Amino acid sequence: MPEDKDLYVFEIAVGDFDPRLIPDEARSPGTVKFESAVKTFYEKQLRKITADYSVAIDGGRIRVSWRKSSLRPDALEEAVAALAKGDYGSGVQILEFLLPSREQDGMVHYNLGMAYSDLGKLDQSLRHLQRALEIEKGMVNAKVALGVTYSRLKKYDKSVAILKEAMLDDPDNGYALRNLGAALMKSGGDKGDTLRYLQRAVELLPQDQQSWFGLAQAQMNAGDSNSADATLTKVIEIQPYTPIAETAKEMRSSIAQENFRKAPTGGLRMDAVMYCLGALKKFDQMTPEQVSKVGFEVATLGMNGINVNDPKSEYHLRTLPGTFTGLQLLCYEYVAFKQVAPEIDIGFELAKEFEEAIKMKTMGL
Repeated sequence: MPEDKDLYVFEIAVGDFDPRLIPDEARSPGTVKFESAVKTFYEKQLRKITADYSVAIDGGRIRVSWRKSSLRPDALEEAVAALAKGDYGSGVQILEFLLPSREQDGMVHYNLGMAYSDLGKLDQSLRHLQRALEIEKGMVNAKVALGVTYSRLKKYDKSVAILKEAMLDDPDNGYALRNLGAALMKSGGDKGDTLRYLQRAVELLPQDQQSWFGLAQAQMNAGDSNSADATLTKVIEIQPYTPIAETAKEMRSSIAQENFRKAPTGGLRMDAVMYCLGALKKFDQMTPEQVSKVGFEVATLGMNGINVNDPKSEYHLRTLPGTFTGLQLLCYEYVAFKQVAPEIDIGFELAKEFEEAIKMKTMGL
C-alpha cells in the first residue's frame, strides 16, 4: 500500500502531557474528566488546520491522527502565525503535531526551537535549533536563535561565536548584530565592538526598540551618558508604553539626576531653588485643583522625557502661560505634588532646593 503523505500521526505518553494545558479540576490521569479535557484541548488545535482528525487515549498513550486539508491554512503557517501573536500553546502544539512526519523539515525544528527558547525550555530549544542546522547548515536565522538561547543559558562565549558566524553569513542581518552586541556586553567583551555592532543594528532595524535600547546600554557602559540619553529618547518614541520604554524612562531620569548634581555650583542648585520659589509664589494664586492639573500635565509631558540639563530647551503648558525650561518644569512638578499629593515621588530629587525655596519665601524674598 502506498504511503499516505497527507496523514500525520502524533503520539505521546499520558505522563508526558502537560497538565497545565487543561483545567485544574481535570488534571487526574485516568479519569473521565482528564480524557475529555485532553481531547478537547487537542481538538481545538486540530480544528485550526484540518477537518479530518481523531484523538484517542488508550493504554497510557495519547494518539492524534489528522489529514492535511486543502481547505485549511497550511499547518506550519498557522503555527508561525500563532507564535507571532503570542499564542505559544497553539503554536507549539501544532508544530509538535507536525514533527513526527516532518522530522527532516528544518523550519519545523527552527520554529520549535525559538518557541521553546521564549518559554524558557532552553535544553529543548538547543536540541531543535541544532537539529535545524544539521538539516540546513546555512539557516542564518537558526544560528541567531541558537545564539540567543546560549545567551539565555549564560553561555556567552558560545553565544558570541555562533552569532559572529551568523553575521559573517549575512552581514546585514540586524537581529544577528543586535544579539551579538548584547552577548558581548553581557560577557564583558570589547566595548568598541559592542557599540559598532549595535549602531549597525539600529541602522538596519530603525524601528526595533530592543536594538535602540541595547545601543543605549552600550553607550552607558562606555561612559557616554549624553549619547545614551538621546538614544533612550528614541526608544521611548518608538513605543512609549512597553516595559522597555518604562525602563528607558527610568534610565533617562537617572542620567538627568546624575548630570544635574554634577553642576559646578556644589550641593545646592540655585537655579532649581529659584524655580521652586517661583512655583511656590505662582501656586499661592491658584486653587489646589489648578495646582494639581499643572503637576499632572508636567508628569504626562515627562513620560516622553524632559531635558533637564539644557537651559535652551523650551516647553509649553496648557495649564500655565509662557515658555519653560526642562528644569523649570520639573521644579514646578515637584512643588505641585508636594502641595497636593506629597506621597507621589516624581523620580527626581529636589528636596534641598525645595527646602531652601521655602526658607526664602518665608523671609519674603
